[in-house]
Amino acid sequence: MAGDIIVLKFGGSVLRSQTDVPTAVHEIYRWYRAGWRVVAIASALGDSTARLLDKARELADEPQPHAMAELLASGERQAAALLGIALDRAGVPARVLDPREIGLTVSGTVLDGDTSAVHVEQLQTLLEYTPVLVLTGFGYGADGRLQTLGPGGSDHSAVYLAHALRANRCRLLKDVDGVYESDPAAATTTSLQRFSALGYADALELATALIQPKAVRLLDRYSARAEVAAIASPYESVIGRFDRTPARPSATAPTRVLILGMGEIGRGIHRRIEAMSEHFTIVGALIRDRNKHDVADTPLLDSLHETMNQQADVVIDALPELEPANSLVSHFLERGTSVVSANVPLIAEAGRKLGTLAARCNAYLRYSAAVGGSAPMLETLRREMLHHEIRAIATVFSGAASDILDKCSKGFSFDDLLLNATTELGPARVHEELSGITAIRKLRVLARHAFGHDPDALRVTALDAESLNRARDALTENCTLRLVARAWKISHRVFGQLQLEA
Repeated sequence: MAGDIIVLKFGGSVLRSQTDVPTAVHEIYRWYRAGWRVVAIASALGDSTARLLDKARELADEPQPHAMAELLASGERQAAALLGIALDRAGVPARVLDPREIGLTVSGTVLDGDTSAVHVEQLQTLLEYTPVLVLTGFGYGADGRLQTLGPGGSDHSAVYLAHALRANRCRLLKDVDGVYESDPAAATTTSLQRFSALGYADALELATALIQPKAVRLLDRYSARAEVAAIASPYESVIGRFDRTPARPSATAPTRVLILGMGEIGRGIHRRIEAMSEHFTIVGALIRDRNKHDVADTPLLDSLHETMNQQADVVIDALPELEPANSLVSHFLERGTSVVSANVPLIAEAGRKLGTLAARCNAYLRYSAAVGGSAPMLETLRREMLHHEIRAIATVFSGAASDILDKCSKGFSFDDLLLNATTELGPARVHEELSGITAIRKLRVLARHAFGHDPDALRVTALDAESLNRARDALTENCTLRLVARAWKISHRVFGQLQLEA
């Protein structure tokens, strides 16, 4: 298994507190969405390891090593568990592993050991079923007792597991975007030289405060390489059998982002962008009612004319309807400004036209979030189409319909669930979800990519109490119903269907 595995190590300098966990999720998600299987290794949050050491030394000058190892490991366990919970919340299929599950064995001293063995086949099997695995940076000795790998030990774990898995990439994520000629935090000048590549001896000379020296020596032993990078960074410093290579100067100006819509999706986007202020700046956000928003340092726009006059590098469309999104997106694409859209009606109804406009004006139109949300449906289709002819597709879309069916299978009343959904989402949104309008729009986009055009004929079963009861009568017990969207091609025609299935 090689070619599509990346090991990501998140240090305490990037996981400074629980509020940084969503940023780590974003980093994992961008690799997962691109088709990579991810092994994520989490260090303890921020200075929690130092605080645990202080607690131990309040009780004893020389704490018992195995007890100390258990105490220090609790910080990494907490970080890994929080990361796993956040990944699940984001819809990313992930599993948090105890190192014992993969036989990660450590030799040497209890508090400063070295990795010595791992069950590679077990790790490979787990990655086949779950594309994101979250691990801590410690292991177990031959006696079955926990051992740690010294300060910065998760660097060592990342390098070791990347080598064992023959992963294509090992990326050590830090609070700096690579290795510099000296520590940027202590520098009195902003003109420090960053390196795009450097050798093992160079890394030991320049970056011992950044990377665990044992991890660098392990890279040397394996003739392997590892990347040192910041979260969301487009570049890195690569440590390997290289000469010291200065990096070319890179643009440092943050990307200017304009957000259209500040509903649930828009607010989530705003939070993520604010958390990466070194990479992005928000030039404005289109809203309907100023009184509903309290967003510091973000210009709020309630005029289409004012919005169209904003100078942005990227426009993010988080509006819920065809208009004014179509007018705004068309305007910015004509100016050569790239657009990312999560707007289902816009992409279903006007996606072809907008895609042609984007190509003509040398801009990009990206809209994966309009179809799959956290599931990379369009990306998966594109990868499959490189190797296979697609004859049929079938999927279950997330949304109110899926939530209601899940809860109905647990015994909740359909009428009660419908009332709750209507109260929470509004009658128009619920009608589009349960009648199948939203699912069919998404299916049209998928079919367009798989077969070259929208379905010629559609058969739709709306979700209501009658259809639900009729489907239940045809099923055995303990079956969960799903509203399944299908499209298939016969000769030159494409057919689509939305119906309840077990």
